[in-house]
Amino acid sequence: MLQKLDSVAKNNKIKPKEINTAATQTQTLLVNGSKGVRGDLVEILKDTTYTDSIQYNNLTKVYYTIGADTVNIGIDLQNTQYLYVYETKEYKNKKSFLKRLFTLDFKKVKK
Repeated sequence: MLQKLDSVAKNNKIKPKEINTAATQTQTLLVNGSKGVRGDLVEILKDTTYTDSIQYNNLTKVYYTIGADTVNIGIDLQNTQYLYVYETKEYKNKKSFLKRLFTLDFKKVKK
């Protein structure tokens, strides 16, 4: 987890010595539902059960099972969030170096 925090900070161009606090949160959502069905589906499947899954990406997967008289659906969602608290020093007035030199405006503020 610490290696992933460091790699995300590098991708966002945050220097390690600027970071005051770093936190991560992982959410996993697994939902299952089923519903009874009647009619044409019973005649097609008879006594067989069909199970399959669809993976949209590495964080989202859908499972489904079709039985003789029921349909079961499950969805698995995963999400990871990263929080970084850091401060940087920037020039107060965004000017070129020559303009700051002539006006002697080298004031920096912390953001």
